[in-house]
Amino acid sequence: MVSALSRKLGRDLVRLWSQAAAIALVLACGVAILLMSLGMFQALETTREAYYDRQRFADVFARATRAPRALMPEIAALPGVVAAEARVAGLVTLDLAGRSRPGMGQVLSLPAAGGPPRLNVPILAAGRLPDPEARDEVLVNAAFAKANGLRPGDRLIANLNGRKRDLAITGTALSPEFVYTLGPGALMPDNAGYGILWLPDRAAAAAFDLQGAFNDVSLALAGGADANAVIDALDRLLAPYGGTGAHGRDQQLSDAFVTAEIQQLKAMAWILPPVFFGISAFLVHMVLGRIVALERPVIGLLKALGYSNLAVAGHYLMLAALTAAAGILLGWGVGTWLSRALAELYAQFFDFPYLVWRAQPGPYAVAGLLGLAAASGGALQAAIAAGRLPPAEAMRPPAPPRYGRTLSDRLLAGAGLGQPAMMVWRGILRWPLRSGLTLLGLALAVAVMVAANFLDDALDKLIDIAFTQAARQDAALILAQEAPAIAVEEVRALPGVLMAEGQTSQPAILRHGPRERRIGIEARPPGADLARTVDAEGRPVALPPRGLLLSSRLADRLEAGPGDVIEAEFLTGRREIHRLPVAGIVEQYFGLGAYMQADALAALRREAPRIGAVNVALDPAAEAEFDAALKDIPALAGTVMLTQVRRSFEDTIAQNVVIMNTIYITVAVLITFGVTYNGARIQLSERARDLASLRILGFTRGEVSGILVGESLVLAVAAQPVGWAIGASIAGALAHGSQSDLYAVPVVLKPATFAAASLLVLAAAAGSALVVRRRLDRLDLVSVLKTRE
Repeated sequence: MVSALSRKLGRDLVRLWSQAAAIALVLACGVAILLMSLGMFQALETTREAYYDRQRFADVFARATRAPRALMPEIAALPGVVAAEARVAGLVTLDLAGRSRPGMGQVLSLPAAGGPPRLNVPILAAGRLPDPEARDEVLVNAAFAKANGLRPGDRLIANLNGRKRDLAITGTALSPEFVYTLGPGALMPDNAGYGILWLPDRAAAAAFDLQGAFNDVSLALAGGADANAVIDALDRLLAPYGGTGAHGRDQQLSDAFVTAEIQQLKAMAWILPPVFFGISAFLVHMVLGRIVALERPVIGLLKALGYSNLAVAGHYLMLAALTAAAGILLGWGVGTWLSRALAELYAQFFDFPYLVWRAQPGPYAVAGLLGLAAASGGALQAAIAAGRLPPAEAMRPPAPPRYGRTLSDRLLAGAGLGQPAMMVWRGILRWPLRSGLTLLGLALAVAVMVAANFLDDALDKLIDIAFTQAARQDAALILAQEAPAIAVEEVRALPGVLMAEGQTSQPAILRHGPRERRIGIEARPPGADLARTVDAEGRPVALPPRGLLLSSRLADRLEAGPGDVIEAEFLTGRREIHRLPVAGIVEQYFGLGAYMQADALAALRREAPRIGAVNVALDPAAEAEFDAALKDIPALAGTVMLTQVRRSFEDTIAQNVVIMNTIYITVAVLITFGVTYNGARIQLSERARDLASLRILGFTRGEVSGILVGESLVLAVAAQPVGWAIGASIAGALAHGSQSDLYAVPVVLKPATFAAASLLVLAAAAGSALVVRRRLDRLDLVSVLKTRE
């Protein structure tokens, strides 16, 4: 048999469906955003671990100039190593049919015995592996093949160490090493211009003159092995053979980018959802408090009939809990859909061959409990008040509020406001707590929009600094081997070249006290104008005549400042250790940078200036001749076209930003609707008699509704600067949570971002208030005036 309280609960839900729905929608936003963020990063993390495990992704990586194959047994015998594999690696220039601009490829050798490698095993997407005895067969990565319309059986021309080779594509593959495939100097994958090429061992060794030798080695470690000890031992073994420093997965470029993205998703999961749960608690508190005030006679009657204080309080808590349950169920559904859909987008973006996505109970339980806690917390005060209300007191109407002429009334009177405006301001100022909470709820809606849209401004700044202020060259030519600085003159003689500047990057370990970082020290000529060192505002920073210029994040990791002395262990050439002063610190957003003047570096190492790359500015009218000339340069390992990199960066970012902005605009509108609609409904229920009296006294429908709508809109306008400040703080927290060794996201907030957030929230607030205004227009004035105070 259904109890009276249960029937009342059902009737209350039907009567209050619109207010309950508004609360449930806001709560669903919090649950959905939490599930979306947790689901995405858990899916990425699970997919990555499964992919790495199945394809035996290595734990340690190292490069050398030329190490004998006879060294491999000694490497494999290092403590903690369970598998070791040597191979030949090198960069090549590609000549692709139908493409005037040369591409660049990373060549990796396959085992001489045939079959897949022991480590970093590629997954065949189509075709087969090259024949180990073949000299003209190649396996390419699937993304490169798709971008260029290549299939098994097609051919491409590669400049292998100065010799052009016509290669037949036997198949396409994906590799755990190249989940995020970045070429030298690139910020985003360029699948059309940069590819991975797996060649048979004999062909690769002959091409790079490494018969009986290797220049790249990968190690798999046993569980619990000391990776740092293995890296140090491997460095000692490879040092005589030009080893440039071993490193773990944390410095493997592809994995580092995936890890940084996972960290960003984690930060988002714990920063934004609390906003929605807080708003939900406030709405439940506001609505349920008013319901209890209106139902005092009903509460008194229930207690007179024998219902206990606990039963009455539980009834109102159950009302809040059922509203929360609706929001949680909706949030679970939307969050599940969003997390899976966005995880699939991430899997495609990161070139995972599959996605491991599971609806794990943990995130659902956390989201559900947080949603129930928010609703229960908001309802608790009203429920306790209902439970404690004595029956005799409940049957009497509440004592009317005591009004008196306050300071605010005197100020309003002095302002010369009309009577409707006075009523609006009195309604706000005489209920400061409720007004303040409503203002805070609307401010949080603004904050969500500001925090979501700050990424647009930040990316605009990153693009401007990266491609306009710092990397001003049209192309960067990567040399197969370091060359004397005079080689720049040969590049200047190429058709279409207006300006050319050389630079080099020397791998080194920088130490300051117990801290160290393995990085590349970039050396540029004084006054370099194509590739410049700039600060966070895009201003050029001159390289010091001696010492190091460090990026601020590298300085933070080394705990070094201007004037400190850094120990630099160079990993090429004489492999000497030098003590260098920190000449300056510069704020930058990409990588951990260390910079020197090219002449100062050459003098320090007692050698003539050398270059590893040449930056060029081009005449747009002669780019075709320039591209054709590059295909015939034997000493060229590859070319990075900066205009193409920028276009790829902007296209990828634009797609992601549109998706996320759509989600957060929807969320901001729902928050605004929930806060404004519930606030206006409560005002209408409290002041229906007053507003009806004004209509009887001759006030027009517009003037009366202006009092009701005006209070909501005044609070909405007042909420804007508060929302801007909260949004800026949330944006700062998101930017801080996104920082990694690879990049930092600046907090850039333009006036247009604040304006767009405010216009959206104000429009949503006005629309919500007008929905309630329709109820006011339909009021039965006689019935309202008969209602007991």
